[in-house]
Amino acid sequence: MNVAKGNGFVSTAKVFGLLGVMTGVFIGAGAIIGGTGGMVIGLGLAAVRNLGSYWFSDKIVLKIYGGEKAEEDSYPELHSSVEKLAEEAGIPKPDLYIADMGVPNAFATGRNPENGVVCVTNSLMDTLDHDEVEGVIAHELAHIKNRDTLTNSVVATLAGAIGMLAEMAFWGSMFGGREEEGDMISGLVLMITVPLIATLIKTAVSRTMEYRADSDAVKISGNGSALSSALRKIDSQASRGMRGRTSRVQQAGSNLFIKNPFSGSNLTRFFSTHPPLEDRIENIESTGKKA
Repeated sequence: MNVAKGNGFVSTAKVFGLLGVMTGVFIGAGAIIGGTGGMVIGLGLAAVRNLGSYWFSDKIVLKIYGGEKAEEDSYPELHSSVEKLAEEAGIPKPDLYIADMGVPNAFATGRNPENGVVCVTNSLMDTLDHDEVEGVIAHELAHIKNRDTLTNSVVATLAGAIGMLAEMAFWGSMFGGREEEGDMISGLVLMITVPLIATLIKTAVSRTMEYRADSDAVKISGNGSALSSALRKIDSQASRGMRGRTSRVQQAGSNLFIKNPFSGSNLTRFFSTHPPLEDRIENIESTGKKA
């Protein structure tokens, strides 16, 4: 199996390469649809919409999932692990939160390493052993170290701008009159295909960042087998938890989690924010052999 590697420079280069492709799609679509003025309007509106989400990402996400501050006297072992792994990762110790959810999972957020947040679910603490929890935390710390919240915001801004441009093309052609029927069809095609391309690139960026976080987690924790074991346990229970009423995962923010509970079959893997489990484990094992 040809797995996209998440190691160091190669993975980072791929992220920036995909961002470059998305930027090219935006520029090309803008030139065709709205010219320079349309590009500026679309990018500006998308940037305003996403800037608040980026700046207040920790508060927004914690509110959505009911995260509560994990006090050190209540979770001394967990705090000790986070502090040790953060030092190994070379970042400040992030704030630690616990979410009362029915599935084992975790996510990281915050606009930069100085404002990082790691949130784990109570089910994760009940399901995984100590080493496996540390593997998950190391993965989340890697997201913070790599400033993946910023990357996600840039991607969301570009994707949003592309979507706005496509809608501008459709509605502009619709109100152009019958003599512009060909343009209306072209606008409809653009409204469907251009955002689809942007979505494919957006999810590819997300999958690449997950590979990179897995690889960096192995280097931070020094225990790839624990992370692989944790992912298997999380994967086996996440789908079952989604069928119950105890799960509070909402699809809008599911890409933040170490395991996306809404991942589908192979038919939808190119639209998934996370790589398939076996591909992730192969990548983790490959990183461990090189470490």
